[in-house]
Amino acid sequence: MVVKDERTAMTSDHGRTLELLWGGGGRPARGPKPALSVDKIVRAAIDLADKEGIDAVSMQRVAAAVGKTTMSLYRYVSGKDQLVELMMDYAAEDAPPVPAGQDWRADVVAWVRAVWALLERHPWILRIPLHGPPSGPRQLAWLEAGLRAMSGLGLTGGEMIAAMTFLDGAVRELARLGLDMSEAQREAGVTTQEADADFAAALRRFVDPVRFPTLASTVADGTFDPEPGADTSVLPDLEFGVQRLLDGLEAYARRRET
Repeated sequence: MVVKDERTAMTSDHGRTLELLWGGGGRPARGPKPALSVDKIVRAAIDLADKEGIDAVSMQRVAAAVGKTTMSLYRYVSGKDQLVELMMDYAAEDAPPVPAGQDWRADVVAWVRAVWALLERHPWILRIPLHGPPSGPRQLAWLEAGLRAMSGLGLTGGEMIAAMTFLDGAVRELARLGLDMSEAQREAGVTTQEADADFAAALRRFVDPVRFPTLASTVADGTFDPEPGADTSVLPDLEFGVQRLLDGLEAYARRRET
């Protein structure tokens, strides 16, 4: 069947990618000593994506960046899809150190902030659809650091994975939201402060206290009014949500002990 053939091809392609990531198959099997390497190709692609976005990455552009022909790249990577998959793992090379475990809560918060910083360094990651769990060595190093941070809470392995999945998803989604808003504001030629002020003015004008009584009360108390010098990113929202999630996990662990 076509579906089965496509699934087999995807599995095979992913298997070859894993071989490259874990140290196998990084050089052509035949021919003269290579002047290129998977490492050099992937890092050139990451540099291009950091500067111009993921849409700028093509086999032709990367080949030009490393000073080689496009066809020469295919001796190392099968195409752009595999290249992007390799980029996702290579970009995660700066995993935070595995925490000592003295303060699990501070360790988890530090891990979340490190993920946020990674996405700020490589915002193009947010434009790549995820098709499965992390499986490269660098991404798994991040997972190990996060699990080690949470291990002091006394959760089961499955519970820690569930919590880490939720945390990672929250960081990614809020980072994506911040990126979308920043791009929209840049295209509109307005600052974040100006955009927030416009939004607050629109709410004061259109929110009907009869139809939206709770929202109207929030608008009236100035919640949406931008404060000069305040952090206008979504990072404070993320940190508030993370702290409340950790409150819940801590209470959950304590209830189970009694």
